Amino acid sequence: MRWTVLSSRSVIRDRWIDLRADDCLTPSGHEIAPYYVLTYPDWVHVVALTASDEVLLVRQYRHGAGGSFLELPGGVIDGGEAVEAAARRELAEETGHEAGAITLVSSLHPNPAIQNNRVHVCIAENVVAAGSLQLDAGEEGLTVELLPVQTVLDGLTAGILGQSLHVTSLLLGLAALGRINLQAVPPPAAVAP
Repeated sequence: MRWTVLSSRSVIRDRWIDLRADDCLTPSGHEIAPYYVLTYPDWVHVVALTASDEVLLVRQYRHGAGGSFLELPGGVIDGGEAVEAAARRELAEETGHEAGAITLVSSLHPNPAIQNNRVHVCIAENVVAAGSLQLDAGEEGLTVELLPVQTVLDGLTAGILGQSLHVTSLLLGLAALGRINLQAVPPPAAVAP
């Protein structure tokens, strides 16, 4: 059941963040004010595999966490850009690779409690090196890494991919490619009250 927005105001808006404060009324009549919402454009993640069964990854500095992280190629979808076109562009810009077909697997909300955007997971098979990197400001030092699929899967619980959205995207992409079976994951054990 949707909340009623009584008023909304911009708190800060620049090229990096768009934060608004909504004064809301729940269906049961509780007022929640302010309720903060981050407005972001949609993102794309590309699960890219080579013909030799390697996952194409990028390592880059993430200032919020103060360290470098291994991630899937991806980024912001430009206004009016199709998801598959954004995936193809980000793959080329961040890795210098291209793929024949790029397929949308899933679209998820990264954090629907406070964000309004979605992350779109795409797969790309048989990617090949095709050019040089075209990095954006802030991507200095980004490196491209190719790791065997099994090495990445084996390293997930140890944090080889330190960003949870990238882990989810990888698993969904590999499942769509028939490389793993998410149905085979046993349900968690019941916890006694």
